[in-house]
Formats: sequence, structure tokens, C-alpha cells
Amino acid sequence: MEKKIEEAKVKIRVYKQKENAIVQIEDNAKGISEKIKDKIFEPYFTTKEEGKGTGIGLYMTKTIIENNMGGKISMKNCNDGACFIISVPISNV
Repeated sequence: MEKKIEEAKVKIRVYKQKENAIVQIEDNAKGISEKIKDKIFEPYFTTKEEGKGTGIGLYMTKTIIENNMGGKISMKNCNDGACFIISVPISNV
């Protein structure tokens, strides 16, 4: 919403890859700056203005997926936006 993307879209794809369940979430909001993309999973990191974000959402997501579910989460810029990929062993689903 902040970037005011016309015809904003979010694509969610779920599939099996070997012994993992994969959830791929992709948007068309121009991606994440190369300057900050290595920091987005750090605790308290936010791109929002003061008082608008806590910076714990992606950190908590990563913690739950990796520590509680034995999975992985990653992010890359693709097409016209950001793409988050979550991989969880099917035995843990």
C-alpha cells in the first residue's frame, strides 16, 4: 500500500519438492532494496517510520519456521517484486 502499486497482486504457490512442503509467496511491489535485503530477518529491523512497525514480524516468522518446524525461509527479488520461499519437511507438517 505504501508504494501505491496499481493492480497489486500476491501469488501464493504450494507444492511438494522431494520431502519438503514449499510455500512460495510473491508480490509485484517492486521488490526489496539490495541495501537492506540481508537485514529483513533481523530482530527489530523495520523500514517503516518511527512508531509504525516493530520489526519483529519476519524475525518471528523465521524463528518459528526454523526452530519449531525444522524448515527454512528465504527471500529473493523476482519478476516485479519480492518472493519469499518457505520450505518445511513434510514429516513436520
